[in-house]
Amino acid sequence: MVLKKFQLKLGHNFKDTKLLELALMHKSANNQSNNERLEFLGDAILNACVSKYLFLKFPRQTEGLLTRMRSSVVKGETLTAKANELNLVEYVCLSKGTSNLSHNRKYSILEGAIESIIGAVFLDGGWETVENLILRLFKNELSKIDINREFRDSKTELQELLQSQKLNPPIYQTTETKNGFDCKIELKKESFIAFGNSKRQAERAAAYAALSYLKSDNA
Repeated sequence: MVLKKFQLKLGHNFKDTKLLELALMHKSANNQSNNERLEFLGDAILNACVSKYLFLKFPRQTEGLLTRMRSSVVKGETLTAKANELNLVEYVCLSKGTSNLSHNRKYSILEGAIESIIGAVFLDGGWETVENLILRLFKNELSKIDINREFRDSKTELQELLQSQKLNPPIYQTTETKNGFDCKIELKKESFIAFGNSKRQAERAAAYAALSYLKSDNA
């Protein structure tokens, strides 16, 4: 019943539900059979589908601009937003300890789960099915892409926002853990902590958490 509800949200009815179960299995819950391989596959498929879309939509643009456009769509912050839209945190299987992590520290887990689901949909339904899913899932982001727009990651955006407010850039306190990297930054007497599979991912996730706070009514 739970998987049926998620499939309705996703817009894809799996012929092989074991693929979906595997896509939702984080390594903290099962070190032997988890979604890491599907995440690898889904990452490649997502990049390929978005690349094709941009290549056809912007026939006169350079490789460099197309790359920045693609990065703005497939970046971690966007994947986290998609995971939140699907309420993915309610469906991913985590160990008890991991499930108790703060929402910020789950960012990279949710990013990976989105990619693993894309990989699972590809194996279940083929290229056309997964391409339609990606175009539907990222429709809003793709529709906003314009050649005159600047494409920045969360660290760059945060730095520019702080500069506009005449504030110093944040200091990223990043430490390696058994499962990846933790990053902490402090702004306006608030602490923002995030986790990532790489140092860059952790720092971008922490910056994204800070940006979300600064753009809210709480800042």
